Amino acid sequence: MGGKKKNSNIENTSEEGKLVWTPVMDEALMDAFLHQHNLGNRVNGSFTTKAYENIVNELKEKLGKEVDKDKIKNRMKTLKANLSKSHDLFKNLSGFSWSPVTKLWSAEPEVWNALIKVNNDAKEWMTKPVLHYDIFVILFGNDRATGEKSETAKELKKR
Repeated sequence: MGGKKKNSNIENTSEEGKLVWTPVMDEALMDAFLHQHNLGNRVNGSFTTKAYENIVNELKEKLGKEVDKDKIKNRMKTLKANLSKSHDLFKNLSGFSWSPVTKLWSAEPEVWNALIKVNNDAKEWMTKPVLHYDIFVILFGNDRATGEKSETAKELKKR
């Protein structure tokens, strides 16, 4: 078998030819969306056609893989759904913090125990890393937050 050696961090096609996203690819995708957000290629909470064109080109260049707008939208939908689970659970709770270093939610044991008593699903978040949460909050936090704790992306950047 000749040819280039494949990098397992971006190897992304299954036997059926479907795109299988790796953590490295997810990071590149989130960074590309954040870049377009910072450039202002988002109107009323939606990314523009130009933003998607730029994201496609950026990912093709960074990853050396064929991606298209539909694959990008589908992956972002999946990531957003997964990140939303964590965000929705912790958004109004005091005593919890997310670490950009460990990518984990942390709290004192008694705070975790009290939450787990009322929501047993919370237990998984004690050890499950939440990758890209910081970028998610910048991109979508204001879309989901309500009340006094809601902040714009600009307000979050100032913190």
